[in-house]
Amino acid sequence: MTMPDDIHSLSGAYAVDAVDDIERAQFESHLEHCAACREEVASLRAAAAELGTLTVEEPPPSLRGDILDLVGTVRPEPPHVAERSLRTRRWGWVVAAVAAVVAVIGVGVAQPWDTSPEQLTVAEQVDRAQDADRVALSFDDGSEATVIRSASVGRAVIETRDMAPPPDGHHYVVWLQSPDGTMHAAGVMPDDESDASMVLHGDATESVGAGITVESDPDVTAPTTEPIALFEFT
Repeated sequence: MTMPDDIHSLSGAYAVDAVDDIERAQFESHLEHCAACREEVASLRAAAAELGTLTVEEPPPSLRGDILDLVGTVRPEPPHVAERSLRTRRWGWVVAAVAAVVAVIGVGVAQPWDTSPEQLTVAEQVDRAQDADRVALSFDDGSEATVIRSASVGRAVIETRDMAPPPDGHHYVVWLQSPDGTMHAAGVMPDDESDASMVLHGDATESVGAGITVESDPDVTAPTTEPIALFEFT
């Protein structure tokens, strides 16, 4: 059987299984005698495998067919013997494969720089808000507590570092303070974590401050002891 003049150009299509049965048989026969094409096919398949790790959701059943249709419209030029030509042609196929994948699955590609609110946790939304108000306090034993409040998000977060555990049988209860001075229970800090982060319960849009009290009953609805920390929002 006579090989087509552009048999080398099938390396890209063969790597992504975009050849028909006749082309496959011809090219596999050619691969037995062409080290350059064997190297290129291996490189392109490795690149395609790396592209697969970028998806964050199950691709639709039609993905393979759509990509093959796109790949079928692209044919690289036959390579020159020079290594530079082989390298250029290989990267051209990689770029074409990337474009095909992105065009087909679009939002299925992970973009770590995407910070749209629906992809952030509440704590992250508060922390990154332009109006985030941070109030930090240090205790005599060196521990620290910080409350972050965002009026635009309407929530607040408390973070602690090296926080000593509360006395036996007691709990750290966190409160949000309304403009009239009323303290509203906003959560109980975990007793076994010295470094913790917790989103406070309740709407913090109108809150003017927060506080921490030590309580024997974690379900109290109003403070029964003097606060060990008060955070005033600006």
